[in-house]
Amino acid sequence: MIGLALRRTVRGLATLVGVAAVVFLLMNAAPGDPASLSLGRQAGRGAASPGAVAAFRAEYGLDRPLPARFAAWLRRAALLDFGRSLQDGRPVRERIGETLPATVALNVSGLALGLLIALPVGIVAARRRGGLFDRASGLALDLLFASPPFVIGLALLLLFAVRFRLFPVLGGVDEGPAGFVLPVLALALGAAAPAARVVRSILVEAFGSSAAAAGRARGDDAAAEVARAMHRSGAQLAALVATLLPVTVAGSVLVERLFSVRGTGALLAEAVFSRDTPTVLGLTLLAAGVVVAGSIVSDLAAAALDPRLAGGARTVTGPEAAR
Repeated sequence: MIGLALRRTVRGLATLVGVAAVVFLLMNAAPGDPASLSLGRQAGRGAASPGAVAAFRAEYGLDRPLPARFAAWLRRAALLDFGRSLQDGRPVRERIGETLPATVALNVSGLALGLLIALPVGIVAARRRGGLFDRASGLALDLLFASPPFVIGLALLLLFAVRFRLFPVLGGVDEGPAGFVLPVLALALGAAAPAARVVRSILVEAFGSSAAAAGRARGDDAAAEVARAMHRSGAQLAALVATLLPVTVAGSVLVERLFSVRGTGALLAEAVFSRDTPTVLGLTLLAAGVVVAGSIVSDLAAAALDPRLAGGARTVTGPEAAR
C-alpha cells in the first residue's frame, strides 16, 4: 500500500508539472500582449505608451526568457505562491481565496447529488435488466450523457428560471440558497449520466457472478443481493468517483459563467480572455491538483478494498466498464 501511494504521488506531481507547462506555453502562444492589454484596461483606453509597456513587462518579469519565467513560477508555486495577477496586481492566491468557497460548494454539492441520483438508478436498472425501467432510464441517460453540463444548465435556466420563474436567473451567494439550485442540478445531472451507466454495468456483472447465484440459492432477498454486489464491486465503485471529478470540475467552469456564479470558473474565464497567465496557471494547478488528489485517494481506497490492486492491477471504470 505504501509503495502504491508513493508511485501515485510521484506520478501525480509529474502530471501537475506537465499540465502547468502546457498551459504556460499555450498562454504565451496566444495572440496579444498581456502588458498592453492590462495597461489599456487599467487606464480605460485601448493602448498604452511603449515606456509604460516596457516598465510593466520588467515589473512582472515578462521580459525574461520563457524557461526562466516558468522555472521561477514553479519554485514559487511549490510554496503555494502563484504570483501576482496581471489584471490588478493582487496576489493570485488572494483572488482564488475570494472565489473558491462558491466553487467548492457548487462542485461538492453537484458531485454528491450526482452520486445520489446515479446509484439508485444504476441499481434498479441492473436489477431489472432489459425491462421498461432499464430501457427508459437508458434513453434518458444517453441524452444526458450526450449533453455537456453547460447545455443541461441552459435548458434548466430557460425552463425553470425564464419560463416558470421558480428560481433566479443569476446564481451565487447573492441570491441565497435558491441561486445554487439550478447550477448544482446541472452539474449533478452531468455527473449522474456516466455514473449511472457505469454502476449498472458493474452490478449487472456482479449479479451474474457465481457468488450472486450462490447467494440466491441460500435465499438472499433483493436487498441482501444488492448489498453483497456493492461490496464485491467496492473497488470499481471507489474508482468511479475519481472519473467523475474531472467531469464535475471542468463542467463547473461554464456552468458558473452561465449562471453568473462568482467562482473560480468565472475567474478562470476572465483571466484567459485578459491573458492573465499567473491567475490561469494558479487556477489550472488548483483544479488539476484536486483531480490528481481525488484519483490517488480513489486508488488507495480501491486497493484497500481489493489488495490485488496494490500490485498494479488496473480498476476498469468509465466507458470501458460500460461495454
